[in-house]
Amino acid sequence: MTGMPAVLSITAMVPCYNEEECIERAYLEISREIYRYEDSEILFVDDGSTDGTLDIIKRIAREDPRVRYLSFARNFGLESAFTAGFAYASKEWTVQLDADLQSPPAELHKLARRAVEGGYDAVFAVRAGRQDPWYRRLGTIGHQAVATRVLGIELPVRASVFRVVRTVVAHKVADCEVSTPYFLATLPLIGARYTTVETAHAARVAGRAKWSLGKLFRHAADLFVGFSYRPLALIYLAAAAAAVGAGALTLLRGDVRLLATASVLLHAFGLGALALLARYLVRIMRGGEGLPRYQIREANVPVRPRDDLYAHRHAPTGRAAPAPLPQTGNLP
Repeated sequence: MTGMPAVLSITAMVPCYNEEECIERAYLEISREIYRYEDSEILFVDDGSTDGTLDIIKRIAREDPRVRYLSFARNFGLESAFTAGFAYASKEWTVQLDADLQSPPAELHKLARRAVEGGYDAVFAVRAGRQDPWYRRLGTIGHQAVATRVLGIELPVRASVFRVVRTVVAHKVADCEVSTPYFLATLPLIGARYTTVETAHAARVAGRAKWSLGKLFRHAADLFVGFSYRPLALIYLAAAAAAVGAGALTLLRGDVRLLATASVLLHAFGLGALALLARYLVRIMRGGEGLPRYQIREANVPVRPRDDLYAHRHAPTGRAAPAPLPQTGNLP
């Protein structure tokens, strides 16, 4: 019990996507730690898995009444999965854990104790001896450095998705109408108090990692464009500097090859600026589409009508409805 707060009301929230090889072991290890707190639960958020992940979770939930689950209608992505998890967590605190067990559940007590004793709204784990491919480690360092030092975005530096958050604060982050959902960048914007704690990190126990280089790049681009306008200013300044430099070289040397090189550089910067503007237009369009971040197809907890893909089945139509979802009702 060393390192544990004396009393804690806590939800262990576990987003998962195609983790049939890990999910049962994850349940066993997470339940062993989280059930040390009397007022605790486990909430699995199935992000539209296409393998047997959901079937395993449903079996576990039938055997353990403290296990709850949400299952999305399709794969909406990690940000949507933990947004839903925070929204439906019912305890005072929520700890987000990985189904692949790279963040050891035994380490959650460090985060919880720091949150309770320090009066923080969120405590993020910083992975010591990180057991991830080199490109993921380098990508995290690189995009966080650009975000904080160049673009002026406030982030808990080196923070991971292994975190303990005060649930009412997490609800406010989940309810923020931002065009680019990004928990690490949104939390500071609402004034929440946060800190970091170093924790152990392990290799994936089974299955395949879901992060590719392309996905990492898109994730970083969403952060840069979603929370800062500085990229626009930077690319315009670079284009202006290139134009001045190219013009000066051409006038001084009068070389046709230099003129051609300057023309290519200017066109390249122009295309880069156009691509960046297009990214900002996508951001604006996302914010105006009014599309939900996620839709729930199945759950064993009450689901809000706005989140329920089949909410019409619960409407008082006066006629027999199709077979209901395995839910206990709807929240207002």
